[in-house]
Amino acid sequence: MVDPRIEQFKQAGLRGAQYTLDFQQPDGSYIWEGYVNDAFHKQSYSWALAGEIEAAQRLLTWVQRERLLPDGQLRDYNGDIYKHAWLFQGAQRLGRFDITYPMHRFLKSVQAPCGGLPHMAGEPRCRALAACQAGIALLYIGDLDTARQVGDWTASLLEQPESGRFFFCTTLGGELIREPNFAIDFSQPGQVYWEIGLPLMLMCRLYMATAEGQYLDLARRFWECQLSCHADRFSFTGSGKSALGAALFYLLTGNLEARAGAYEFGEFLLDTQLPEGSWRNPDWPPDVLFPIDASAEFNVWLQEIAATLSAADVVWRGV
Repeated sequence: MVDPRIEQFKQAGLRGAQYTLDFQQPDGSYIWEGYVNDAFHKQSYSWALAGEIEAAQRLLTWVQRERLLPDGQLRDYNGDIYKHAWLFQGAQRLGRFDITYPMHRFLKSVQAPCGGLPHMAGEPRCRALAACQAGIALLYIGDLDTARQVGDWTASLLEQPESGRFFFCTTLGGELIREPNFAIDFSQPGQVYWEIGLPLMLMCRLYMATAEGQYLDLARRFWECQLSCHADRFSFTGSGKSALGAALFYLLTGNLEARAGAYEFGEFLLDTQLPEGSWRNPDWPPDVLFPIDASAEFNVWLQEIAATLSAADVVWRGV
């Protein structure tokens, strides 16, 4: 019997996607007068998962025509590699090679000598958030060689100098940056858990792409780091990447703690969704950008987690 929470996750995600769809403009765009030009990078991925492929294609046509620069960057995104990788993944899933091939060249152009990527193009450091999201994007387009390089850099982050923190940035040459601003404190709640969750996700994806045991071993080590985090590691607005990483790890290994972590985050989203379909953390500014961005991302996690858990339960639980 399929766990009833699976359908609840899917329906909650669809409500979130509908909330964001209501902001799309008649010409397919996602920018309007007086509003910041920073809301569209997650939408095509989210809408496609919600079955709104026409809306996603209209948005991507507008992106290709109005926002994509000749060098593969997105206008007004100021070289934000993490956000570029989000748009890349959504566009590649829909076969928009007129967008993803130029963006692929841009992502490769900012890769550091150590194999990682900076959060913002031109920054003097590489960061797990951006590098791993880009590494997954590279797998989408079939650039396994470059994705492996990102994976090698990511694996180097496991060599941590302290037991109570996880540092997630390096220099462009690969030296770990030991600064509190670039670390997860395992003893504190509300941390940037995605800096471990995305490495976990990348290693799972690399194992899927190669069937090489080293990547599953690395995934297991990042999973152990995830378990070292505070008790809210799967019940916080910043836990979605960790939760999908957990779902993938369960799919690959049958680890029941990982299954429980993924379900915990889904239930957290069910408990915190607003009647309009969006999510809003009380600590966020009142700008509508925040619930738009969160609702797109949370729909992605809910749909991906639901599908992955459902498939994994067939394998490991016979249901």
